[in-house]
Amino acid sequence: MIEKEKHTLPLISVCIPTYNAKDSIINTLNSVVNQTYKHLEIIICDNQSTDNTVELIQTIEDKRIQLSVNSENFGMVGNFNIVLSKANGVFVKLLCADDVIEADCIEKQVNAFLDNPNSNIVMVTAEKYVINDKGKCMFIKRFPGKAGIYQGENAIRKSFRHGTNIFGEPGVVLFLNDAIRKAGPIDISPALTYVVDLQLYTQVLKLGNLFVIKEPLFSFRVSATSFTASSKWNPPKIFNRLRKKYTKEKFIRFTFIDKILAFIMAWILSIARNLIFKFTNKK
Repeated sequence: MIEKEKHTLPLISVCIPTYNAKDSIINTLNSVVNQTYKHLEIIICDNQSTDNTVELIQTIEDKRIQLSVNSENFGMVGNFNIVLSKANGVFVKLLCADDVIEADCIEKQVNAFLDNPNSNIVMVTAEKYVINDKGKCMFIKRFPGKAGIYQGENAIRKSFRHGTNIFGEPGVVLFLNDAIRKAGPIDISPALTYVVDLQLYTQVLKLGNLFVIKEPLFSFRVSATSFTASSKWNPPKIFNRLRKKYTKEKFIRFTFIDKILAFIMAWILSIARNLIFKFTNKK
């Protein structure tokens, strides 16, 4: 529990990129506004929504909310970069507009940073609840390993050996803003948009270490109409294209075993993921 006075606490930037999020944005914002950690700025960049997302955001009266509407639709990656560039906090959370965080999520993740000041931590993640489009929890997605500190590049290789993004969606992560700035804009082609979050994590983890909290502090919504669900069989193809890109650029060194496991596990998990999407939201 953080017990210091507010003025001694680091500012946290919660960055929310939005686009046509009318069905979920209120729940998402409420989960941020009601955090036990209060020293927040809530930065929302709307990517030219064609529904009433902006009007709904404006109904929430909280002085910490900063809303801007992009001059045009810059795509998902573009809007991620825009909203992150506006962050003034010591730490940053990038939260998608259809996900929610537990009330003590930010407090516990900030404490992980503050309790380990000399450990070169650039990113804190946790476990997550996977919920359906009605908000019902289906299962808890666990991190494949113990709690505590992982060397950054080892954590990246661990993710590829598991054939998936083991760190979770953006909202489950808290970043050190200095690392975000040093890493620069998310550098990925539109064809690899599916792994935009993993690209961000690898850029940041090249600069320092990961801290894992073995507790679910985030809820990821599985919907039949979500970007993830509509990707069908593309995830393992894109995941392995990213691995090949890293190998070609010598961004990360992968062993032969790393490469084989990345290929096999990505396809096994894709089959499981599609079965979940098929049966999850049936009445």
